[in-house]
Amino acid sequence: MSCFLFTGAMSRVCFLLFIVLVIATGNANAGFHAGAAWVDEIDGVASHALTLSWETPTRHPWEFMLGYIAARNAAAARTPDVYFGSVSKRFTWRGWFVQGGIAATNSETEALSRHWQFQTGIGYRYQRLTFSLRHLSNANTGGRNRGENLLLVQYGF
Repeated sequence: MSCFLFTGAMSRVCFLLFIVLVIATGNANAGFHAGAAWVDEIDGVASHALTLSWETPTRHPWEFMLGYIAARNAAAARTPDVYFGSVSKRFTWRGWFVQGGIAATNSETEALSRHWQFQTGIGYRYQRLTFSLRHLSNANTGGRNRGENLLLVQYGF
């Protein structure tokens, strides 16, 4: 994913996330995670997503994520590719976690009616594998509030 796909405020958010990821590479304790997700159906048409994230090396980390949700191109539902960047705070307990934060997207869709979104999640980490359910939506701040649900599996390296 490239920041040139974004315009205006979106490109600045992408650039800031990129800088954070570059700075983080010098920290041996930093945790990078690559993920793949099944994305919930819209009118019977599902999608998939890919993510790359970095977490701060603390008990209750911050997560910085860049992601891609693939387009839906069926007669029942058409949505464009969506690129997003998010920042969220994670609270952990014995491998389990809940988290919440903000996200910015490059486009508005049937499910994501604004460029600014909220991201919430619940999940479990076992060693290098993380399983989570994420929800990305505008939290009913205006427009449609359908949102996107991601069933995400991540591998840490």
